Amino acid sequence: MQATDTLTSHDVGTTQPRRRGRPPVHRRDDLLVAASRMLLRRGYTGLRYQDVTEESGVAVASLRHYFPTLAELRKEALRHLVRSELGDLEGVLDDTADPWDRLRRFAIGAVSLDEADGGGRDGWLLWLEYWRAAAHDPELAKDRLAVDKAWDAFARRCIEHGVARGEFRLDQTPAEAARELHALIDGYGGRLTVESSRKAGRTAEVALERAVRRMLGMSA
Repeated sequence: MQATDTLTSHDVGTTQPRRRGRPPVHRRDDLLVAASRMLLRRGYTGLRYQDVTEESGVAVASLRHYFPTLAELRKEALRHLVRSELGDLEGVLDDTADPWDRLRRFAIGAVSLDEADGGGRDGWLLWLEYWRAAAHDPELAKDRLAVDKAWDAFARRCIEHGVARGEFRLDQTPAEAARELHALIDGYGGRLTVESSRKAGRTAEVALERAVRRMLGMSA
């Protein structure tokens, strides 16, 4: 065999240099989902990089590539879940155009403790963490105002549709009614973080529907 056909270890080292400094590619949303699950278990201030590593299998060094500080990781995990929850609720309503059916399913879906419907105590624990963090963080406070505005806008559109069709009779503006609905949902949802039995969830759903019917001027 000729010398030119011989491949030595020196040749390997010079012709195929090792690539460094490029972390593995991960889906940022997947990392946020894992961070959000651990945030519910550990609490907002208790969440660590190591918790997310244990949940996702992604090394801490890679997590830091996407979230350079722990504060950023915590904030982004909260933002991700509160927005995805609204998106999930809107998606559930795509198959009906009836204003009352849409509004009822929106409200009941928000307080539902049925895991099969995307509800559950963990979802409300997340919101409590979000509200508490926003009360102490100006950046998250602005974020919460934007999220609240998105929720109110969706509810207002449903209410305006019902008013236009003559199905809802309000003693206030649609925007005010949307804010009242939002407050009702949050009030019942907060209680369900403690009273989280199936019976308590069903009681909240019935009471909320009755209150919303009164607010919209509908018969029982």
